[in-house]
Amino acid sequence: MNRFPLRAALPLTLLLLLAACSPGGGKTAGQSTTKTTTTTQNNLDAAPAKTTALAVQTVPARAGTLTVQRTAAATLGADRDSQVAAQTGGTVTKVLAQEGEHVRAGQVVVRLDDTQQRQALENARLQVRQAQINLDQTRTNTGQASGSLQAAVQAAQANLQKARQDAASAASLYALGGISQADLTAARSAQAQAESQLAQARNNLAQNGKGGQGSLALLQVQLDQAQAGVQQAEENLARTQVRAPFAGVIASLAVEEGEFAGQGSPVFRLVDEGSLKATFSVTPGDAAALVPGTELTLSYGGANYVATVQDASGVAGKDRLVPVTARVRGGSNLPVGGTAQVRYRTVLGGGVLVPTAAIQVDGGENAVYVAEDGVARRVPVTVVAESQGRVAVRGLDAGAHVISPVPASLQDGASIRESAGGGTP
Repeated sequence: MNRFPLRAALPLTLLLLLAACSPGGGKTAGQSTTKTTTTTQNNLDAAPAKTTALAVQTVPARAGTLTVQRTAAATLGADRDSQVAAQTGGTVTKVLAQEGEHVRAGQVVVRLDDTQQRQALENARLQVRQAQINLDQTRTNTGQASGSLQAAVQAAQANLQKARQDAASAASLYALGGISQADLTAARSAQAQAESQLAQARNNLAQNGKGGQGSLALLQVQLDQAQAGVQQAEENLARTQVRAPFAGVIASLAVEEGEFAGQGSPVFRLVDEGSLKATFSVTPGDAAALVPGTELTLSYGGANYVATVQDASGVAGKDRLVPVTARVRGGSNLPVGGTAQVRYRTVLGGGVLVPTAAIQVDGGENAVYVAEDGVARRVPVTVVAESQGRVAVRGLDAGAHVISPVPASLQDGASIRESAGGGTP
């Protein structure tokens, strides 16, 4: 086989391949050529096409007041909180009310042994009866003696009258010579004796009156003293029953049946639930807002009660806090001296409310960006108050579309594409 022709064909083949790859596509010069080129690029590292408007979210600004809820620890107390003490000593024989029980004013709560007091009262009553008897007997005796002496006086007066008549007759008869000198003397002596008897009868009557009055006065004093003894014995007996001085709730009992209660020692604690109050401290700014009549929420043991501010006009102490007193309604089960939680709302400030994320600080100046006809406008504002992601500002119109959050690249006058955000001013 002759291999030379094959070697001669190889250069020709290479020339044809090069011509095919040339821009002319193997066409000869002078030929008319129409070129259509379609290029598809898929480069992930290439920068995306730029847009002329920045996408932002806006929130409508609304006028309003910014408030905040605060919590303070309050101590429970009562205007009428009494440690009721025993007025006499004795053994407790009966406890008639339990802790937490409502009692009325004057109700017996604890009863002490009253054996001695009852005996003393009985003896005092006997003394009154004896004094009354002595007085009555003396009055009777004095009255009877006075009657006898008065009769004696009357009899002496009659005897004197007769003696005077006899003496006068004797004098007439003696002048006529009808009787002797001795008879006249005897008649005159009888008259003088009758006068003496009348004087004695009158003296006896007078002395009896004086003595009787003195005796009656003394016996009346003794009767009065005996009656005062009865009154004192009745009071001592009443003291063996310890009563509630006012209507309220038994907060605690200090004695049990069988124990001895000394005079003046506490027996039970009584609280007027209608005068229950809560005392707590707040800042001077909050105290100014807690005017009398403001309602608060008081929580204790998982239950909520309504408390009404009574006074918040105190002076701040060393802790720079002002004491506040609030009246608690319906808190009969609350323990006096316990600690509860008080919740209240205070106004921080008013103005136009915007999200905290909308506030920008530049050079010490606060500002927000608002969307106006596709353009971002920077508006300086004054911050009044801030709480829970919201800010109350001045210098911004209510209803303005505030950009929030603010993109880092946003500038005043930038073109924007607005969409509603999810924030609430």
